[in-house]
Amino acid sequence: MEYSKLKETELFSFFNFTEIGRRAQSSGMMEIHLKPGGFQEFIDVAMKVDRSEGVHEGTLVLDRDWIGGPMTINPFGKDLAKSFVEAVTHPVDKEKASSVISTIWGLSGSADRILYLSEKPEAEQKQIEKLANVYFGVEKCFSLELDKCRILIENIRDVGRSRLRIVITSLDK
Repeated sequence: MEYSKLKETELFSFFNFTEIGRRAQSSGMMEIHLKPGGFQEFIDVAMKVDRSEGVHEGTLVLDRDWIGGPMTINPFGKDLAKSFVEAVTHPVDKEKASSVISTIWGLSGSADRILYLSEKPEAEQKQIEKLANVYFGVEKCFSLELDKCRILIENIRDVGRSRLRIVITSLDK
């Protein structure tokens, strides 16, 4: 995906992302740092783009205290995470990534009750549970390799804080 096309997505328009800086990488890539219109102290975004501004990697980092956990989920945080995955995932992989997107969007705290109209296949259910547990902060890491990109969602320590990091990396060489 081209950076200019990414800037036309809901990720940029709804969350009002703006560039706060650019840094050249030794690999010839440019790392672009972004901040949303609100809650800037809890959210960091970086995009690695090539010389023609093709996006090779997108990273979203959210403070764990801000997004919540098993008891409560911040709806703005899950909307941002869902929109990030949706926008940065390679177009070829969007359908396969839909389970990640819908899982994040459907997350709720333990007090909320969810009823399903049909059972999900067991393998898909286990994958969804693992992703939910990572988002809740209960498990360390979730990874899904698709045809054109890899989605990595993990809990990290960054600048002395517990954070959730979502990295979408292009597999195109």
